[in-house]
Amino acid sequence: MEKLPDPDDHVLDKVNLTWVRRCRDTKLLDTQESIERYVRAHIFYVLGTVVFSNKSTNSVNSKLLPLLRDFHRISFYS
Repeated sequence: MEKLPDPDDHVLDKVNLTWVRRCRDTKLLDTQESIERYVRAHIFYVLGTVVFSNKSTNSVNSKLLPLLRDFHRISFYS
């Protein structure tokens, strides 16, 4: 079970990138599910820091999360 973000880890529609990094980097990669979770978190992190970065560079808009829900369709996105 994933740890839910604390109140400091999100504000309105923004997710704190420190929390995303912590979730991505602290889990064992010993199952297919854990590997997919890592890849989702990493893609979300890249979207928030490279593709759709903002001046604060410490949060990313949560509206991008539904794009990562269906992991096996990610390769069809342009």
